[in-house]
Amino acid sequence: MGRSAVRLSEVVYTVSPMKTGVLGGLFKDWPKVMAKKIGGWGDAFFFGVIPTVGVYQYAVNYKENEKQSHRY
Repeated sequence: MGRSAVRLSEVVYTVSPMKTGVLGGLFKDWPKVMAKKIGGWGDAFFFGVIPTVGVYQYAVNYKENEKQSHRY
């Protein structure tokens, strides 16, 4: 069986030079938008820190249980 060539086409998406000013505005407004969505320090702690610590503790516990299960 012979090999046959397959034609590939490439699609490239770019931002036009006229629209690059919009991207800068997105990053400038980001702290205000996040502060508005989160609401306060209590919400930030509840929705940001606690899930992160919980996932970390779960991963550490899972890794330790895997080590112990192979021990015996």
